[in-house]
Amino acid sequence: MKEEEMVNKAIILTGQESETESTLARNLIQVGGITLLERQLKTLEKLGVQEVHLVTDWFIAELEKEILSYSKKPGSVHIHRTKEAAAKILENNSEQDSWLLLEEGVLIDDRIVGAVIEKNAGTVIAVMNKEDVGEDKSSYGIPLSLRGQDSIFASAAKISSETMQTHADKLNSLEHLKEALESLANSNDCEILEISSIPLYLPNRRRDVDMIWLPILQPKDGSKGTDALLNNAQKGTLDWPAWYIHRPIENWIVKHICNLPITPNQVTVVTGLLGFYIMYLFATGSMAWGLAGALIVGILDGVDGKLARTKMQQTKIGELEHLVDKVVEYGWYFAIAGFLSTTYGYAPWVMATALVLFHLADEIQSEFFRRMSDRQICDTGKFDRRFRLIGGRRNTQMWTLIPFGIFGAWYAGFIFICCYGIITFFVHQARIIYHAKNLMEATSETFVENFRKTKIF
Repeated sequence: MKEEEMVNKAIILTGQESETESTLARNLIQVGGITLLERQLKTLEKLGVQEVHLVTDWFIAELEKEILSYSKKPGSVHIHRTKEAAAKILENNSEQDSWLLLEEGVLIDDRIVGAVIEKNAGTVIAVMNKEDVGEDKSSYGIPLSLRGQDSIFASAAKISSETMQTHADKLNSLEHLKEALESLANSNDCEILEISSIPLYLPNRRRDVDMIWLPILQPKDGSKGTDALLNNAQKGTLDWPAWYIHRPIENWIVKHICNLPITPNQVTVVTGLLGFYIMYLFATGSMAWGLAGALIVGILDGVDGKLARTKMQQTKIGELEHLVDKVVEYGWYFAIAGFLSTTYGYAPWVMATALVLFHLADEIQSEFFRRMSDRQICDTGKFDRRFRLIGGRRNTQMWTLIPFGIFGAWYAGFIFICCYGIITFFVHQARIIYHAKNLMEATSETFVENFRKTKIF
């Protein structure tokens, strides 16, 4: 998409009241710790939208107050009454503009908005069938008949400057939105986007993630929306402690703190400080307390990321969390080695060094494969996903220490987890070679020919 065609302005038709509270706007219901309106404005700001026009005759004072309190939003946010909306929008419509239209009161997946924007057509309407989201939810959507096909508006549309010039008068209220969308579909530059065509697989989640489209009609729906966001934020293909033990606890914690003034960065800092304190406990011989703390850190380590994705509070500091995690984890191994060395000499230091070096090598080869294939090695095949459950990582290694600790056999346990981590490296290396060969054969005729010519056996 050319730079001049990028979406830079947006319209949100808003002002409907909650089904159960007439003094509460639907777009001000909290979902995942922030209001729907704040979620929309954060999404628009992230997409590079510079100017937003809210159209409503209701809750104007409340909306203005909320907008002023938001730290992340597009640079310019205007509120217009329905009678003046068309004229105001046309005043701000220039030839190079591209507009995004969002429906209020709906928790919508970012992928739907992203797919609408990425389409080359100047005007795009996202639609869905009842099967896409379920009949119970789709009954609250706007039914459309576009080009002879019955569908439901998927709450996002892109409108070219030219089309906006001739349709702005129809985009001034939710009551007229159905008529406006059906009229837009007749534009020469309009394309209909079926959301069922959007891929469900997300590389950073390592799994297929269901599309979110959820009408928020009353405050209790906010809890359903939070559950949907937590499910969306959940990573797949994890080790067994993270999947079977940490996951439900993380979700419970995030659901209960997302409405509090607690930021993901604060959770990251607390987790990091606890990790360094555990390093001290291991080094001074408080092995049982250190191990208990390490198991707690394993849970907290997933909370900050989920909280950030749920509240849309990702930051640069949060991106450094992985580095801090590794420093803490490797520090634990050396701290344990330091304690054990008082009895067993240099051997624990050698084992800790070997474990950390093999872990680092595994990180490097796995990252190389991810860059090459756009998939993590643990999520490439059935064997790899199953091996991830039991492979030697921080969580599995700390839990493996428990039976050794019960019998006071800390040194034997340390030897075991060191071997565990090293074996994991070689398993991953073999799988990377296997998958890289298959990938190259599938994408490069030159590789196939060279591989055939240089075959030894």
